[in-house]
Amino acid sequence: MFTDVKRLQTQLIALSKTDGDYPQEWRYMPDAPQTVYALGNIALLKERKLTVVGSRTTTANALKLGEKIVAELTAHFVIVTGTADGGDSAAAEGALQSGRVIALLAGGFSALPQGNLPLLEKIAKHGLLLSPYEFDTPVRSFSYEYRNKLLAALGEGAFVLGAGAKSGALITAKYAEKYQKKIFAFPYPPNSAAGEGCNALIKRGACLVEESADVLSKFGIDTSKPKAALELTAEENKLYEALKELCEGHISELSAKSGVPVFKARAVLSALEIKGLAVSVGGNRYGLV
Repeated sequence: MFTDVKRLQTQLIALSKTDGDYPQEWRYMPDAPQTVYALGNIALLKERKLTVVGSRTTTANALKLGEKIVAELTAHFVIVTGTADGGDSAAAEGALQSGRVIALLAGGFSALPQGNLPLLEKIAKHGLLLSPYEFDTPVRSFSYEYRNKLLAALGEGAFVLGAGAKSGALITAKYAEKYQKKIFAFPYPPNSAAGEGCNALIKRGACLVEESADVLSKFGIDTSKPKAALELTAEENKLYEALKELCEGHISELSAKSGVPVFKARAVLSALEIKGLAVSVGGNRYGLV
């Protein structure tokens, strides 16, 4: 889709401020783009939206849990995110299961992030790609903050999956706070560099998120429906209980804790990954989802 530049340029939909499909959330911003360029399903712009972002260094277990929670949130919101690796990509992947995703570029469509083209193509096909810039506009140093400001304005709230002390995701949260939006964040262990920014947001009053109900309840959305219980084998249950106690551990540590031999533990942990209860974080270590 993106290899034919001339064709791509002709496929874009230009929405001016006088157009009914122009994002209402931006219409009265003093520095709002006069025209936005869209590729995909522009009807998503008229639905309820939630901004979900995260740094490139968001941890593997946070990415896995974030993707799962975002997929559940799409029953009520279109997910708005950026185009970077890490938390943005996890948000997009979770929302793509329903096609309810809008990704906002930091430059024109000629400056698409090359490392994320397969994901962006899926977003353009099933969701919506949006840019506040003309086609040939390059990404500049100030583009990211402006993009993050627009992201914050577009959603009813901002959910941060991962953020270090100086993460760009915190810029989105800063503007969301300024606009008096609801702020949500994953909690991280003390002294976690990858989650220092998230913990700081929670200390300042952001809502701590462990499941989708933590977000939905803040919008008055009923989350009382009982969840279907997953059936676990005896060995899966032992390792799951060990994971719940340790949160993250090496396969040998989890084996010792659960009593499941190491030679069996790998296959059992893989089964827990398939069921969305565990995630491999590298180096024979597993985390709880």
